[in-house]
Amino acid sequence: MIAKKYVCLYFAIFAAAVISDQLVKRFLIENTGLNNSREFIHGLINLTVVQNTGGAFSIFNQYPSCFKIIGFINVVIFSFLTFFPTPPFNLCIKTGCAFILGGSLGNLIDRLTYGSVIDFIELAFTKFAIFNLADVYINAGVILVLIGWIKSSNKKI
Repeated sequence: MIAKKYVCLYFAIFAAAVISDQLVKRFLIENTGLNNSREFIHGLINLTVVQNTGGAFSIFNQYPSCFKIIGFINVVIFSFLTFFPTPPFNLCIKTGCAFILGGSLGNLIDRLTYGSVIDFIELAFTKFAIFNLADVYINAGVILVLIGWIKSSNKKI
């Protein structure tokens, strides 16, 4: 079972994810403005501030209320998975859950504050969806959960 001493680590990851996501978004809204763009790393990354009422890749953008509900459900589930005893979960899985929780709450705060998620990271070298730090944290969390799951599965073989 995961030691209680790691709860502080999980909380720090979760809090850092939410705070960094929200601070960067507010900074860009105030200094770049919605629907504006500026180059960040030449030829690599532009900071393009847009609103997304849908999910990933703006899918189902006509149902913004559904994403508020889904966001709330994610926060509840990953709060439990992160901070409550879950014996089969190793450190890697719990850390991943903390990242997913932080990213989910960051996007939920946007939906409750702005009615949409604020996206701003645009890859200049390819045509790809614009995304935000919360999305990066969620994806990093999913990768950590998968790695932890694979590691724990290999121990049983």
